[in-house]
Amino acid sequence: MQRLATHTGSFNAWLRGFGNRIERSSPGQGLVEYSLLLLLIVLVCIGIVTILGQTVSGVWYDRIINSWPTS
Repeated sequence: MQRLATHTGSFNAWLRGFGNRIERSSPGQGLVEYSLLLLLIVLVCIGIVTILGQTVSGVWYDRIINSWPTS
């Protein structure tokens, strides 16, 4: 039973050390978060252009056709 407690203690020490290494190596995490935020912004912009694109295109097309000189 004493041997199991020794192994458990060393595992706990290893786990604490691993957690400390993860906390110190977090600069890459910021890059991932900014990348995900940029992806979300791009997807929202694509969605807006998809929804409003036809409407805006129709409005400009009508203005051009109506202002075109006829003979």
